[in-house]
Amino acid sequence: MTIKLKSSNKDELLMNKEPDKKKSVKQSFKRDLPDIQMQKADLAIMAGIQDLSALFKAARWTLPVKISVIASTMDHRGVHMSRFVGAIQKHLEGNYLEESLRRICKEVSKTQPHCQVTAELNYPYRDQFLHTKVRMSENGKIAYSFRRLGITACPCSKEIIGIGHMQRSVLSLEICSDEMLDFEEVALKMGECFSTTPTEFLRRPHEAEKILEAQANPKFVEDIVRECLKRFPNADKIEARSFESIHAHDAYAVWKKGNYE
Repeated sequence: MTIKLKSSNKDELLMNKEPDKKKSVKQSFKRDLPDIQMQKADLAIMAGIQDLSALFKAARWTLPVKISVIASTMDHRGVHMSRFVGAIQKHLEGNYLEESLRRICKEVSKTQPHCQVTAELNYPYRDQFLHTKVRMSENGKIAYSFRRLGITACPCSKEIIGIGHMQRSVLSLEICSDEMLDFEEVALKMGECFSTTPTEFLRRPHEAEKILEAQANPKFVEDIVRECLKRFPNADKIEARSFESIHAHDAYAVWKKGNYE
């Protein structure tokens, strides 16, 4: 048996009309809402969003990234930041991160010119991470920044007493490239610049081997920078810092393209 209820109650009638009312209000907002960002301004600046946490999805893995996007306001008061978020969510997947970032730039630049996008991530390499930053626009070179931890043994104390005091060190590399760089290769080459590199899980015999490896290859902080430049001759800037184990200060060295030649 089918029971048919009559809508004699006034409240029920109002409930039946509610969807149409909501639809009408929504359409009214779309039609009447002023575009404040499009108000005129006498100074063009770059503006956008910074450090949006997202996931870059490749074919076989997913990697957390932080994305920043800026574009020119031109002669307008502001940029449409929701379009930046939409472009990120639409394009943040594929075989290569750089290709996705380029697509984000092209999407944003359709309505807001001079777009620049930056991705920051910790790229896994063996049991360590390569801190990586990629910055690019719709066209032109890709600006990379890398940072990797290592270990050094002091050549001076090694020469005097046969044992080089040891410390953790950090190497930073800035380089611009017309082509995409292989993060695995970058991590490998940067690791070669130290006396040795850290390993998380070590039993006592392996700890001893790690120490002997560093002692057989002592490096000043200056040596780290020189070794890095040998492997990345197109670098723009190289920095190294050793967290000294027998001093309260740290050791530091830097090279910039064109500054010391």
